[in-house]
Amino acid sequence: MSGDKTMPPSERNEYTLQNHYPQILIDNPLRQQTPRQTGEDARAFHSQHNLEDVVDVETFVRAALAARDPDPEAYRNIQGLTYIERRELDKEGEGGILHQILHLPRDYWINLATCCFAAITQGWDQSSINGANLGWPREFGLNVNLMDPTTHAHDVWLFAIVNASTYLSAGIVGCWLSDPLNSHFYGRRGALFTAGLFSFATVIGAAYTQSWKTLLLCRILLGFGMGAKASVVPIFASETAPRATRGSLVISWQLMDAFGIFLGFAANIVVYDSWRKMVAAAFIPALLLLILVPLCTESPRWLLKKGRYKDALNAFARLRGASTPLLACRDLYYTHVQIQSETKYLNTGRYHRNDPASGGPVISHDDFQREVEMSSYGSRFLQLFTIPRIRRASVSAFVIMIAQQTCGVNVLAFLSSTIFNDAIQGEGNATQNKSAEKKALWFSFGIGLANFFFTWLAMGTIDSKGRRYLLHFSFPNMAWTLLAAGLCFLIDNDDLRIGLHILFVFLFFVAYSGGEGPVAFILSSEVFPLVNREVGMSFAVFWNLFGAGILALVSPILAYALTYAGLLGLFAGLNLVSWAAVFFLVPETAQFELEDLNSIFEIRTLAHIKYRFAVLKWVFRLTKDEPAPLYIWASEQRSRGVDMNERGRI
Repeated sequence: MSGDKTMPPSERNEYTLQNHYPQILIDNPLRQQTPRQTGEDARAFHSQHNLEDVVDVETFVRAALAARDPDPEAYRNIQGLTYIERRELDKEGEGGILHQILHLPRDYWINLATCCFAAITQGWDQSSINGANLGWPREFGLNVNLMDPTTHAHDVWLFAIVNASTYLSAGIVGCWLSDPLNSHFYGRRGALFTAGLFSFATVIGAAYTQSWKTLLLCRILLGFGMGAKASVVPIFASETAPRATRGSLVISWQLMDAFGIFLGFAANIVVYDSWRKMVAAAFIPALLLLILVPLCTESPRWLLKKGRYKDALNAFARLRGASTPLLACRDLYYTHVQIQSETKYLNTGRYHRNDPASGGPVISHDDFQREVEMSSYGSRFLQLFTIPRIRRASVSAFVIMIAQQTCGVNVLAFLSSTIFNDAIQGEGNATQNKSAEKKALWFSFGIGLANFFFTWLAMGTIDSKGRRYLLHFSFPNMAWTLLAAGLCFLIDNDDLRIGLHILFVFLFFVAYSGGEGPVAFILSSEVFPLVNREVGMSFAVFWNLFGAGILALVSPILAYALTYAGLLGLFAGLNLVSWAAVFFLVPETAQFELEDLNSIFEIRTLAHIKYRFAVLKWVFRLTKDEPAPLYIWASEQRSRGVDMNERGRI
């Protein structure tokens, strides 16, 4: 069935299936050109950006041709490709994900270590206040024992406000600092260093507070650093990681956040008799973060955003670490092509990859840099809702981030020591019991260890199986384990109640750490186009941290009103709601270049929902025909002999 060959490329990029949902073809924009055109554009690009003193033009042309057709068989057709260049290209696909990660260069490992210490700081800050909650309320004259019928609601509210303040300030102020910090404080590194200063100074100040009011102030300022850090680090990690291992590397944020929680709980046990030392101990990873940031390589995509092409090429070279500049040139050229195409798509609603009406091949233009210069913080924020492709990304990020709060993990993170302490002592026992408090800290330590350990399991599947696979494992298992953990509070036998509660909480963290935990920040850092990435990630982190703040504020009150059984049962039900939202509204992002995700989010939300319903009908045997994949690489269609300029039935 032939179609109109004069239709815009964006329409040629979409095939309509029999069951009325589209199949999106993901294509390399350089494939719209002949090899000769690509070579000419590469020469013009090399001259335009004055790369002569960095790399010779012939090497750059070979790199552009490798970017046009990244197929080992196609490399043989690249004239002049040296043995060393061919070997480096072939090495990229050798071995599994672990092999590729272990062979990354030293400069990338410095970047990764910096991101890891940022995440450790984040986690340690969370668990330190968890343990300190057993001490500071008594010192400041508050009775917050939720199992004590004489506890005054006023004290519980003050306790909740101090705990919630960090997350509320992180969501309302901290995360929104990401865009201006990146723009005015020398990129991702400058933004990260500024966030680290807040994390370092405020925990030391909190250790010397003499009232709940000054502790509250320090917690608010800590939130500024936590919010900015949570917005910057996942972007920094995703922009510097190779495509094939991006998920496994960006998962370091959640993995090391879990490790930081574990270390914080460990420190709480070591200094369990001093809540001030618990809080102050978090300065250790913050100090190491501040030391490492100046040693990092800046994100090459941020450098491209600023038009600094020489610096971007050098950054790619350090992060790829190859014995030839060909790989760095290829990545620079291909990223440039993609972001220019992305800009034209966002401005016109269609891909003008090689449209004569646009003034020539996309490679020779700097539309993206002009767009950055012309746009303001406010306009980039409004584009999150006004441009359909970005709006769909915003919906996906919102769903996955708010689901991390409605799953109930932070109820346990904020109150685990308190919950375990009350589970050990039993309902109605309001006496202070040092032995029970130390046991509660040990149980919280076990949770931190489980959270860290089982996040490792996701590393092996997040790229090979995909983000959605992990999410579908996570949510249903979190639902039933959380419900079971809550019902344990109805058991009268102390030993049975404690043992079963710990078991189900442990299983809950297995489900969380293997899915929703690592996926939320990874997916949110991927889905936004480069020009909107900072403000988009700020939007996503706002919902996550603001949601965490609301939970920290209301969880003690809800536990006071509903009991622990009712509270955990409520969040078990919310897990099922989140599972449904993820199934219908969150697409797969694994194994795509960041710029390729424009094609993924080109599909309308309603069409995505229709496709998921078609999948459900097939799963429940209401239809015989398995739905065709929703996304497919155009190169795969070409290998099957399908004309890209014609509509066809897949």
